[in-house]
Amino acid sequence: MANQAVEYHLQVEERTVEPAALRQSALASPLTWILVGGALLRLVLWAWSKDLPLQIVDEQHYHQLAVNLVQHGEFGFAPGELTSLRPPLYPALVAGVYWLFGIENQAAVRLLQVILSLATVAVAYRLGCAVASRKTALWLAGFCCFYPSFLGFNFLILTEVLFTLLLTLFCLVMVRAWQQQSIVSGAAAGMVLGLAALTRSVVWLFPPGLAVFLLFAWPGSIWRRLAAGLAVGIGFAATIVPWTIRNTLLQETFVTVDVMSGRNFMMGNYQHTPLYRSWDAISIAGDKAWWHEVHAAYPPSERKTQGQLDKLALAQGLKFVRENPGLTLQRCIVKFFDFWGLERELIAGAARGCFGPIAKPALLLLATVVFGSYAVALLLGVFGLILAPGVDRRAWWLFFLLTGFVCGMHALTFGHSRYHLPLMPIVFLFAAAALVRRDDIWQRRGSGSYWLACGLCVLFVAGWIWLFFAVDLDLFLGAMGSA
Repeated sequence: MANQAVEYHLQVEERTVEPAALRQSALASPLTWILVGGALLRLVLWAWSKDLPLQIVDEQHYHQLAVNLVQHGEFGFAPGELTSLRPPLYPALVAGVYWLFGIENQAAVRLLQVILSLATVAVAYRLGCAVASRKTALWLAGFCCFYPSFLGFNFLILTEVLFTLLLTLFCLVMVRAWQQQSIVSGAAAGMVLGLAALTRSVVWLFPPGLAVFLLFAWPGSIWRRLAAGLAVGIGFAATIVPWTIRNTLLQETFVTVDVMSGRNFMMGNYQHTPLYRSWDAISIAGDKAWWHEVHAAYPPSERKTQGQLDKLALAQGLKFVRENPGLTLQRCIVKFFDFWGLERELIAGAARGCFGPIAKPALLLLATVVFGSYAVALLLGVFGLILAPGVDRRAWWLFFLLTGFVCGMHALTFGHSRYHLPLMPIVFLFAAAALVRRDDIWQRRGSGSYWLACGLCVLFVAGWIWLFFAVDLDLFLGAMGSA
């Protein structure tokens, strides 16, 4: 009895001391200092950029949609002109900020994105702990917190910050679901993926492949695996179906998230698509424009709505692909390297004066930091991916499939380098794993996996050099001349 009393006393004492010990541990945690440092840096950048004008067309579109939502309660660019051109979640988020803090208060939107980007850091840390180790997670959090392009995109009224958070959160919830064998968590993962699709429609076709993956990755019997895939699908569908019904009624044809996928596919796959910078097809006007070809091929009665026009554009694009498989393959290769290309967006924006006047030496330094940080992260990520040091194997396959799916969708349409940014937390995870286990990787330098990683790194570097001299050199020289 005496021993039991002593044991009970120690347990009570341990429970009494634990909260204080946990608070002290949290304050001393490297993650806390990463978040504090990231917050301070972001606040400095926010104070400098909070009043920047909206100069990118996409920014202006999201702003128009948000203003119309607040003033008229309609998802459209003008009163009475409902649209399905853009996914709804990000404009709704901006509208919520405008409603709370005033119409056109972009400074408040940018401050909210600062908070969301810090949330991404915390989610990425938890993901790293779940699939690798605490040390890997800390490196991952540091990469996400101080990555130059992430810092810059916090202050653009674009979907990158929100979509990156949702995609990273989906990975964490999905991993936790199978680790805990929780069907409910699987449904929650589907809901998060649905929110991501309502931010960017590129992932709305991912659930079927995910369900097949879960048949192999989910622990337990075949019935548990089927139930897990069904739960993810139900969570996803419950999230997007209300918006899908609204779009389908409005467009008089089935539309899941937006009416951009078909036209984007055609712009990336018709006779006037540029081999390099395929996204410039959107600016082609006159009789070479994508819509001119659709209008010439189909009568007005078949394209009364934007949704119907989008379906016809998809059909035209598929027809071109069937008739020109060799050219399509060539374009897909170029768009693959465009997708993983050097992150030129912030540099181009700075050169155009989007962030105020910047001297040439500062622009060169910015280019070096942005290009260099991306190159190092991706090349390290390749080694981490191929050699997979200390990363949970099921999570490896999930990340590989998600990355390959998003990359493949953009290689078929627009391969702009901006679109790889939401995948960078996955790249950072493998880069962090490679750094933490660098000694193990070096010991395997004679293996086939090591040389495969080296070969892929050489391929990426060659692609960057090729695209730089084929496309970016004139643009860069012009930008430096105007800076």
